[in-house]
Amino acid sequence: MNGLRRAWLEFVGEETTPAGTATILGIAALGGYLAPRFAGARLGGAKRALLVVAAVDLCGGAWANNTVACARWYERPGQTDADHLRFAAVHVHPLVLAWIDGGRRWRWALAHYGYLLATTWLLRRAPAWRRPLGAVSTAGGMVLDARLGPSRTAPWFAPVFYTKLLLGHASAALWPERTLSAP
Repeated sequence: MNGLRRAWLEFVGEETTPAGTATILGIAALGGYLAPRFAGARLGGAKRALLVVAAVDLCGGAWANNTVACARWYERPGQTDADHLRFAAVHVHPLVLAWIDGGRRWRWALAHYGYLLATTWLLRRAPAWRRPLGAVSTAGGMVLDARLGPSRTAPWFAPVFYTKLLLGHASAALWPERTLSAP
């Protein structure tokens, strides 16, 4: 169990408390439970399972990445812009949702994925403006989703996706520098 706990803390931040862990896991579980109920469509087993996994990751991550423990962890010395970009790149959720939605949403998926990567790159390249740009780019992702039309099976996707990855992970927008650099 010690190895599992160590791996967890290296994922969500060493300062995460047991209450913080319970909150992250509770929100993740709630997201996984509610996602198929909000889908508005009957989903086959594979699509339902992928939707649940995506919701667990995004809902738990949206909360976790915006905690001070996680923000400090991913803004600690030694973390590079490339680390943040790699983290964003593995979040292929728009492509998964395009398939769940019926496979005809590839332009939607590529627009969201491209926006995520381009904006993450921009946020990491502009450290002095990272926090305000993180909030603005999160809102921009929601505007993009509204313009393209939200996912049919996951209408909650854009706010949660961009809150996790832009407001939280890429920019740590909720926390001032003095909080992130405090011992």
